[in-house]
Amino acid sequence: MAAALALVAPAVATAHIDVLPEQVVAGQPTLFTVRVPNERGGPATTAVRVVFPKDVTVYSFAPAPPGWTLTTQSSPDGRLSGVVYRGSLPKERFQDFTFLANAFTPGKSVWKAYQTYSDGKIKPWTSDPASASEGETGPTDPGPGAALTVLPEGTETTASAAPAPAPDAKPGDTARDDDSGMPLWLGLVGVGLGAAALLAVGFLWTTRPMKLPDDE
Repeated sequence: MAAALALVAPAVATAHIDVLPEQVVAGQPTLFTVRVPNERGGPATTAVRVVFPKDVTVYSFAPAPPGWTLTTQSSPDGRLSGVVYRGSLPKERFQDFTFLANAFTPGKSVWKAYQTYSDGKIKPWTSDPASASEGETGPTDPGPGAALTVLPEGTETTASAAPAPAPDAKPGDTARDDDSGMPLWLGLVGVGLGAAALLAVGFLWTTRPMKLPDDE
C-alpha cells in the first residue's frame, strides 16, 4: 500500500490547468481545450479565469457546460483578453472548456489561469511551465501556467490538434470525409471476391466426376 501511494501521490500533486494543444501553427484556426482538474482533496472549484496570451486571438466560444456560466473579458482596445467560467467542480473530477483561436506570431507563450475554490482560496497558475516538474506548491502559491508554442506558417506538427469547424458550420454538424477511404475498401472487396472465386474453382476441380478406362 505504501508503494502504491508513493506512485499515486506525485501524479495528484502535479495536477494543474492545461490548455491543449500545446503546439500550433501560426495563422491556423485551432480549437483549444482548457482542462481543469480539481486537484485539492476537499473544496470544490467554483470559478476558473483564463488570461489569453497577447499573441493569441480568441474569437468564438463553445457554450458553457451544464451548470456553468461564461463571462468574457476585454482589454481597453476591445480585444478579448480572457474568460471566466463559474460553476461547481467537486474533488476527483475535471471539466473541459473550449474556444476557437488563432495565433499569428511564432514563439512561446503562457496561458495564465486562476482557480477559485469554495473555501475562498485562489490558486494562480501563472509561473514558468517548466516548474511543473517541481511538484505542487500549495493552495495559494503560484503554480505552473500552461505552455503554448506557436510554429511558423507551413510547419507540420506532430501534435493532434482538433481542427476548427468550417465558418458556415452549424451546431450539430460533424466532419465528413465520405470518399477518403473508398478506394481502399473497393480494393479489399476485390481481393476478397478474387480469393473466393479461386476457392470455388479449386473445390469444383477436386470434386469433378472422373472417367474410368473401358474394360478390355
